[in-house]
Amino acid sequence: MLYGRDLLRAASPYIREVSKASAPSAAPSEEPPAEEGLSLQDSLTVLPGVGPKRAARFTSSFGVTKVSGLLGLLPRKYEDPPVLTTLDQLGEFAGLRVRVWAVVARQQFWRRGRRSTLRLGLTLPANGKGDTTEVLAEALFFNQPYRRSAFSEKDPILLEAQVRLDPEKSPALPQLLAPKSLPADAPPPSTGPIPVYPEGEGLSSGVVGRMVHAALELLPQIQDPLPEWLRAKVEVPTLSEALSALHTPPNPEQLQAGRRRLAWGEVLRRELHHQEALQNPSAEAAPVPTDSDLWQRIAARLPFRLSAEQEEVLSELRADLDGGRPMARLLHGEVGSGKTAVAFALALAVVAAGGQVALLAPTEILARQHLDTFRTWLRDSAVEVVAFLGDDSTAARRAALATLGAGRPAIAIGTHALFQPKVSFRNLRLVVFDEQHRFGVRQKAALLAKGDHPHVLTMTATPIPRTLAWAHYGAVQSCTLRSRAGTTATIHTEVAECNRWREVAKAWRPALEAGERAFVVVPHVDGDDGLQAWQDRLLQGPWKGLSSAFVHGRLPGQETARAVGRFRREEVTLLFGTTVVEVGLDVPQVPRMLILGAERFGLASLHQLRGRLSRGAGAANGHCQILAKGAEAVERLKFLEQAADGFAVAEEDLRRRGPGTLRGRAQHGHSRFQMFDPVADADLILHLADKDIRNWIEDQG
Repeated sequence: MLYGRDLLRAASPYIREVSKASAPSAAPSEEPPAEEGLSLQDSLTVLPGVGPKRAARFTSSFGVTKVSGLLGLLPRKYEDPPVLTTLDQLGEFAGLRVRVWAVVARQQFWRRGRRSTLRLGLTLPANGKGDTTEVLAEALFFNQPYRRSAFSEKDPILLEAQVRLDPEKSPALPQLLAPKSLPADAPPPSTGPIPVYPEGEGLSSGVVGRMVHAALELLPQIQDPLPEWLRAKVEVPTLSEALSALHTPPNPEQLQAGRRRLAWGEVLRRELHHQEALQNPSAEAAPVPTDSDLWQRIAARLPFRLSAEQEEVLSELRADLDGGRPMARLLHGEVGSGKTAVAFALALAVVAAGGQVALLAPTEILARQHLDTFRTWLRDSAVEVVAFLGDDSTAARRAALATLGAGRPAIAIGTHALFQPKVSFRNLRLVVFDEQHRFGVRQKAALLAKGDHPHVLTMTATPIPRTLAWAHYGAVQSCTLRSRAGTTATIHTEVAECNRWREVAKAWRPALEAGERAFVVVPHVDGDDGLQAWQDRLLQGPWKGLSSAFVHGRLPGQETARAVGRFRREEVTLLFGTTVVEVGLDVPQVPRMLILGAERFGLASLHQLRGRLSRGAGAANGHCQILAKGAEAVERLKFLEQAADGFAVAEEDLRRRGPGTLRGRAQHGHSRFQMFDPVADADLILHLADKDIRNWIEDQG
């Protein structure tokens, strides 16, 4: 639920929706008085207290130029309402009717300049039972000496403030910190959530709120752009009712109803965008034929037989390549389910048709691993596989650029080096993003712009619930690999307090001395709980004398590759690493993993880490030991002891942590979500399958 959390980072989608939905003013044709002829399309200067300078500040801070834009300027969060109370009911935030008995302004010289404190001595009723006994209290206003004249002794006032008890006074003196003051005859405080508006340059939250509420009087002019039957499908109010509930919520339930109306609008906008892209006549892609003979030659390049699940996914992707439209697919599933083999087969089909392929990896470890795998599988073939890594030699980079610039069929594998302007493709027809969420929108767009509507395959090793996949990746079609390819081994997971590390290390030593290898994963490099500290702690203690190597994101790529190579060749027993281990590191036959500081990880990340174990044919069963600080963290992570299915883990992670980075920068080609929540609004996605709604979306195109 979003009540009590930040609701908005930028309001532009709603400003547009309100502006488009605004009906013309119903004012008569003759010139009416200004206050009677206000329109949603008027400039902000028609509102009381808004001159040209303040209007310019609204434009520069929020992009708002018209009255309609104010209605789309939604609160950034909501606070619990104060409770009008008495001393025996004081809570963290309260509303109090009090009487001033003294006003004292005091200036103090602090280290960074002069500060002032305005103190009001107050009396307030001791309880709500009619007792006339009054108790002393004080209100503190910081750096507001000008307010001294606003208060007079013996005046009754109404204050809303955070309350604390001053421990230095005996008995403890209630203190009201930075209170808001209202006249004593003011109506009781609101019982609904209190909106808190964003601030701009020269615009306080209070000023923004007053301007928004001045515009609220024009809500009856708004016509909802969605037909009544489309709102009724998901039981949401009109746009006018939703905005009223968001700006002046009478209760949390109506606030949620208003949020859901805007979330439904976001869902429909994304689908309409996708429909428009599908009907774009310029978005064509040259077909990539994949006849059976070609497919047999591709399959022969693999050192293993594809699983039935992989064959099914490839069948879908082959149809996309031959369809004449740019493919936009999300391939996600379990760690070790064989996504690399699928991408390899797809890339080889494009190269066989004379095209070029770009495979983008988020880390040099993963990029080098893909490079080694593709070159091994293509040994003795004429297919060129070129690298774009951070530490390429000048000669290697020049040769790779020449290959692509000449338009020769090739597969280019790299990290961020692929984004560089000098990297130019003559015939880019397929882009593969591995773990695309680790790249920025502009970076991905820059790579796609190097081709003419290339096919796009996005791969992720994190199983994603349907609604979150839709929200993160847009209306792309998805295909799934659920089973680990080439192994029948299971992984036993155990979660415990971090203070058991010595006990675990001692218990593992005999197996490690007998030749077993182990990953040791730490969330960060530096500090007492960092990678180096744990390596010293273990190797000078229970694992003294065991050989080791370490990897982390700060190491040069070649140094990282050497460390992984030593571990792969069984020259060292232990590989210490940060989360670079999580993304695609494929070392077969490793049965053990120790994760320290696991409270810093989400369930999905831990599941992905343990997926590095027991890979390859004939691998023994694995053991993942997860150690975390704090009983609460251990209880949260205990879920992994019973759940082996990545999709179940992802659902639980989403439920516990919320959508997280969903509210970051939008994915390429799609507007941002501000109100849609994959947890609370999962049913909205299901409504998109409704036949009437699908027909309406297609008609809008």
